[in-house]
Amino acid sequence: MTALTSLLLALTAAASGAGDYDDRGDDIQLMCYGEAETTVAENHSGFEWDDRKHKYVSKSSVETGKSHFDAAINVSIHDDQGTLRLPKTMVPPLHASSDDGWWTIDNLMVGHNEIRGQFRLNALNKPNLVINRRSGVMTIDGMLNFTGRCEADDGHRRF
Repeated sequence: MTALTSLLLALTAAASGAGDYDDRGDDIQLMCYGEAETTVAENHSGFEWDDRKHKYVSKSSVETGKSHFDAAINVSIHDDQGTLRLPKTMVPPLHASSDDGWWTIDNLMVGHNEIRGQFRLNALNKPNLVINRRSGVMTIDGMLNFTGRCEADDGHRRF
């Protein structure tokens, strides 16, 4: 009866997809290179002709847009804990605290084919993180976006 119970539990986990995520105690160090996109706000000030007053008057405005740039992100996973390090250009002016630039990955799930999680930049910005372990492609989706390719960082010097 015990073997039958184990078989049923294994089939249930496989059917629900939960079997892909396990507690293997992985130790993964990655360096991910790609392109980032953030929302930026720019202040503009100057003078504008006022037809009613027949003179130039001062004018200021705030314009929002997207900024695209190359970026490199470090990812460190040990057992069920994960952190990532963002370049300063990706960190918004109002942000939550980090550990010397390292952000904790919440809801971390390390699977055979992918790694998933979230990290909190501030109260309104909690991007999702997905790393495909077969292709090495990493995506971050939120108010901050990133797409890139990851390589194992084993700590050895390249030259």
